[in-house]
Amino acid sequence: MSDYSEVSKEIARLKFIRQENNALHNSYFKERRELECIRSGNIEGMEQCIREPYGGSFGVLSRDPLRSLKNVAFCALAIYSRSAIDGGIIPEEAFAVVEGWAIKIDEAENEEELKEHGMEMARYFTRLVHEYKTKMGTGASENKIVEQCKKLIYQHMHEKITVQYLAKELYMNPDYLSSLFRKTEGITITRYILNEKVDKAKNLLMYSPFDCKSISSYLGFATQSHFGKVFKEYTDMTPIQYKERFGKENFK
Repeated sequence: MSDYSEVSKEIARLKFIRQENNALHNSYFKERRELECIRSGNIEGMEQCIREPYGGSFGVLSRDPLRSLKNVAFCALAIYSRSAIDGGIIPEEAFAVVEGWAIKIDEAENEEELKEHGMEMARYFTRLVHEYKTKMGTGASENKIVEQCKKLIYQHMHEKITVQYLAKELYMNPDYLSSLFRKTEGITITRYILNEKVDKAKNLLMYSPFDCKSISSYLGFATQSHFGKVFKEYTDMTPIQYKERFGKENFK
């Protein structure tokens, strides 16, 4: 029997069991309200959603109960991140948040811990959008330019990025863009780029199997020694020391 037939058979079986037991999934309309709260950055509305009972049950996404709940949490995490992106968050920033929460979900040891993560994930994404929209509310035109600049930086994180390149892409004078960015963010563009590259490097050193040379090349550093110098300036550790101290055991 084909995989498609097997899946269809399992779907029919689960639908029959739910109908026999009068078991309903959690409310789709409540889920829609939660996603709208994230999209609009509505902190108060999200708190109200969290207080409301779901009125149903979570889907079964694994035969192992704890793994099933983890899979449900992963699904929620993916949906929340897309709503945050719809609310204006830079995709790479949203994806970085997903990676952080995914580790916490995977390491959860019981149902209560997973439920707590679920609520905090919803709050986190809502606050992220709220802060973004609040920031964009003042000096909107200038902030939009800076946000576009940051998006370009995220999109080209794996390359050597210069102020001249960013200014050309945004059809702006390099000096004006630099001044505007520093005024809005309180940091130079060059410093911001290095901050982001080091944060990305830290994540890769902690959770990926890649060595320092590969990460250096991946993030667009001209040489491994330059990568090491920049990384140590920001963390007081060499990349190797950081990986030895914080890297996950299964990647060592």
